Amino acid sequence: MSKRGEARLLEHIEKTFRFPLDPRLLLGPGDDCAVLRHSPGRDLVITTDEMVEGTHYLGRFAAPEDIARKLTRMNLSDLASMGDVTPVSCVVGAGLRKDTPPEFTRRFMKELKAEALRFGISIAGGNLAGARENHFYMTVWGEAGVTPLVTRYGAKPGDLLFNIGPLGLSSAGLEILLGGTPAEKKKFPGLVRAFWRPEPMLEAGALIGRRGLATAMLDNSDGLARSAAIISGLSRCRVIVSVGEGACAPELRAYAARKGRPWRHYAVNGGEDYGLVFTAPPDRLTRVKRLLPGAFVVGRLEKGSGALVENFDGKIESFEHF
Repeated sequence: MSKRGEARLLEHIEKTFRFPLDPRLLLGPGDDCAVLRHSPGRDLVITTDEMVEGTHYLGRFAAPEDIARKLTRMNLSDLASMGDVTPVSCVVGAGLRKDTPPEFTRRFMKELKAEALRFGISIAGGNLAGARENHFYMTVWGEAGVTPLVTRYGAKPGDLLFNIGPLGLSSAGLEILLGGTPAEKKKFPGLVRAFWRPEPMLEAGALIGRRGLATAMLDNSDGLARSAAIISGLSRCRVIVSVGEGACAPELRAYAARKGRPWRHYAVNGGEDYGLVFTAPPDRLTRVKRLLPGAFVVGRLEKGSGALVENFDGKIESFEHF
């Protein structure tokens, strides 16, 4: 499917699966998570994601521990993007080739349990099936209380665009895994680690939600340029992306210089960083910087439509699922 084809499919999904007569469904398809009211004052926040061999990783460089860690963290990142959400539990499934070694599955499960304990969730069950290519999927849920959740829809003209978390590190790490030299793998271990071990921004997301800092928020899974386009479309604003050098990690800057590419190529286009991209009015800038010193202004919102990247002459790309 082409890029436009994926966009049309997502639009069709959002239009098809609407259930306005269900008062328990507070937020359906179109955001990072679904939200269900399951008791007075308590909402269930649910998301699902997967890792497919050949799409999200290649078997030749993927250890089972790597897959388990990333699968867990990419799902928890969605919960973080909704604000003050406490992760609770998950179910995990897999489609496995017949030739998958038993040792692979044992190592995967051992690391999956370690990740669950690390982030304070339980594994409630799942499913197994045979498949032509290995794939692993997780559905995780958390609880939200009295603090309003942060969706993708509330940005307004005049807001600032913020990012907290890495920008471009994961895509540079994937580049090294796919075709990097042994010297590059040794020299830039943080980039490879960023691809396999993203840190879900649960504390930052919860703080943003509790303090009411953001007007809109999503996790940076498809790249900053794509995140800006999503905010633009859902909030009906024009988003101007302008990334300053402070938002670029020194290791990425060094790697980009070695490859002869501008670091913004990775920071703007790179996906799977799993930081948080959010919007807030300018009068909250001081509070944001005081409470979240790692947050950087990476753009602004205006009246209009579409997303534009300043100070960048390269081709705008983003992760596509097809």
